Formats: sequence, structure tokens, C-alpha cells
Amino acid sequence: MYEDSYHILKNGGFDFFDIYIENSKNRIIEARNRQIENIKIGIDEGVGVRGAKGLSTLYSSSNDISEKSVYEMSKFISGVSDAKNRISNIKSNTSASIHSYGGYPADLEKIREIFDIFNRKAYKFSEIKQVSLTYSDKLKKINIINENGVLLSETRTYTTLFVEITAEKSDVVQTIRRPFSALGGFDFLKTIDFDSVAEESVNKLLELIESPTLKAKQMCVVLSSEAGGTMIHEAVGHGLEADLVYESMSVYKDKLNTKVANEKITVVDDATRELTRGSFIYDDEGTRSQNTTLIENGILKNYMFDKTYAKLADMSSTGNARRESFRFAPIVRMSNTYILPGSDDPSDIIASVDDGLLVKHMGGGQVNPITGDFVFEVTEGYLIKNGQVGNMVRGATLVGNGPNILLDIDMVGSDFGIEVGTCGKGGQGVPVTDGEPTLRIPNILVGGNK
Repeated sequence: MYEDSYHILKNGGFDFFDIYIENSKNRIIEARNRQIENIKIGIDEGVGVRGAKGLSTLYSSSNDISEKSVYEMSKFISGVSDAKNRISNIKSNTSASIHSYGGYPADLEKIREIFDIFNRKAYKFSEIKQVSLTYSDKLKKINIINENGVLLSETRTYTTLFVEITAEKSDVVQTIRRPFSALGGFDFLKTIDFDSVAEESVNKLLELIESPTLKAKQMCVVLSSEAGGTMIHEAVGHGLEADLVYESMSVYKDKLNTKVANEKITVVDDATRELTRGSFIYDDEGTRSQNTTLIENGILKNYMFDKTYAKLADMSSTGNARRESFRFAPIVRMSNTYILPGSDDPSDIIASVDDGLLVKHMGGGQVNPITGDFVFEVTEGYLIKNGQVGNMVRGATLVGNGPNILLDIDMVGSDFGIEVGTCGKGGQGVPVTDGEPTLRIPNILVGGNK
């Protein structure tokens, strides 16, 4: 397959090149107003041809995956008119998907049951104004031919359920969002007790609209493991991506083998975890996925690399080249980025706080990767008084600096939790997870009402 195109690119003078072929089946089911309102089913197929030399990349994509089309794109980006100097045939290396669940297509009746559970639990309260649920699944088959002359094949199945519930009372409007997603088939949703999830979500939302707002002040903050790793992903993770580092857009430039965090902190990016939304066998330029230690006991050990920036730094790729689809060239991206568990008992962490805030869920925010400064929304937070968790509060934000926070964290829990999401960078979105144990930040500005 694509032998002539491979040899055209081989003679194009590139450091790296690849032919990326993708076939995807997508389905989206949207429900709101107590009924299924929209069902979308689509098939997407295409190919991208890339040649990279130094920091320059030439890229072309098309929905036409024929031999002729790929051959013409290969000639166009390489400037080579004919395939010559043939060296060897392309070798095949096919891998099974790393998820262990089957289940595509999904059980449509089970999806309706899940929707009915949330509607039944929510709409019995007059304060609930809207329940929206979106189910989606994608079966994505990928073939990559790169400069090594090997055809790499992989199948990925993504399954996602996103729930959004909105309540209003006395002109106060609040929304709770709950995502569920895995690299796997529909079966993983059958392991979730949605009766409990729906009841808990509704009760927390009703409590939230009754909660007082928080006044801005410096205070101790405990990040629960339930909060996932939004902070590590946004405030730290992007700064460890090699393209930002070597383009002087990261606060972590020139800091390898120096202390950048409390010695209790170890950070990894692990694309090898089964069933996990950000995982894969090969990255999108054909490098085997890895578990990369980025920070170990507070010391910066590595960045996340693709082939281009690994060559620039005289390092090895960490398998972090990713792309949204065949329409995009791969760039350096996170996969599953975690602070690993420590040895502190989570209950002891809370008990150590005289006056503070327990953060159980975080929302969106803004981060400057050059400085590490951030502002994050707290979507579920509780006051801590004399070591006891108290009332829920709303309207809180966390304002700080990622590198400084990593140094300031002084307690790291033995528990662990993850959050699923889609990471945006360079106009592309890719599936990720981030995670952390319970963490104590002794002093941080918590924004709120004046």
C-alpha cells in the first residue's frame, strides 16, 4: 500500500515523514427537554501526508485515499517527480486495540434508560430547569506509514456521556456538568451506578443554588482527588510540552534536573493505561506510547517530545505527537497527565486545615504558559473550619502561579482520581485525562465577591 508514495517521500530530503490514513465512524445522540432531540451518524475517511525538515513542516490532506491521490500529494510536498531508488517493501505491524471492552455499536435501549434516570431524578424538583445529555461514540481505524518503512495499524474506540443539569432559584442560576468517557466500548458505562450519580448530582446542584458566595481572600486550599487534575494539566502540563519549551513559551525552559516542585510531587504523562481516554498504542507519527516521568520527587526530569523537537534537543521522542484527525499535522500534546499518589491520609490533610476551602470540582480557566499564572473556576467547593468540612460556597476562583503552587504543596494524599476531557491546542482537540491525589496548598488567593 502506497509503496510509490513512500519512496517519493523517502527521496524528499525530510528528517521525518508519514502517511496517515484514517477511517472513523461517529455517532452522537442528544437529549434535552425530556426527549431525544437529535441523532447524528457519520463516516469520515481521509489521508494526510507530512514531510518535516528541521522546524518546518509541509502538510497536505484529502478525503481521497486512493493510491493516485496520495502519490500526487507526496510529489507536491516533496518536490520529487518520480519514485526511484527503491530500497525495501513496506512492512506491516498491526496491533489490536488496547481497550479490553467490546461494544460497538452501543445498546441504544440502555442509553435511553440512562437518559430516563437523570430526567426522573431531576425534574421532580421545580428548581431544575434543564437536563441535557449527550452520548457519543467513535470507532477510529488508523494506519501510519512513516520514514521507517513500517505500516502501523491501530483501532481506537471512544465512548463518552456528558451530562449537564441547570437549576434556577431567586435569580441564581447554576449548572453542574459530569463527563464520563473511556477508550473502550459501551460496556464501561454499564459499570456506573447512574441512579446514585444522578441523585448526587441533583442534590449538589440544589445545595449550590442555596449556597452563599465566598469573599475573596488568601487561604489554605485542599484540592480533592475528585477534582481531577485540571490544575496540573493547564497550569503545569502545557509548560512541559517541548514545542512550547524550545520556542521560549514555557516557564520550564532550561530547568531540566532542577527542583521545580515539592519533593513529594511526581508527575507523569502515561499513554499506556488501559481503558483510559487519552491512551493509544502509537502516537500519531508512529512512535510507541510510553509512560514518561516528567517530574520526579520535585526534580524536572523530562519534557514531552515528538520527533521534531526530540531531534532538536538531541533527545528521544516520548510518543507525544498527536493530531485531531487526518486534516491536521501532529503536534506535541499531553495524553494522561497525573500527579502520582503520596503517603498522606486524605482525612489528615483536611483535619490539618483551620480555615480553608475544599475543592471537589473545577471548571474552566485561563493560563499563561510563559509565566504559569492561572485563574480557575471552582464549580464545587466547601469551607473547612477547624479541620471539619462545612457549607458549600459558590462563585470561588483560584488565582495563582503553577510553578509556585507545585513548590508550595506540602501534603500529597494516598488517594487518586481522574477527570476526562478534550484538550485544545493549535486549533485541534484531542482526548485526554488528568488526575491527582488530594493536595494541600497552604496559601493561595481564592477569588470571590468583594
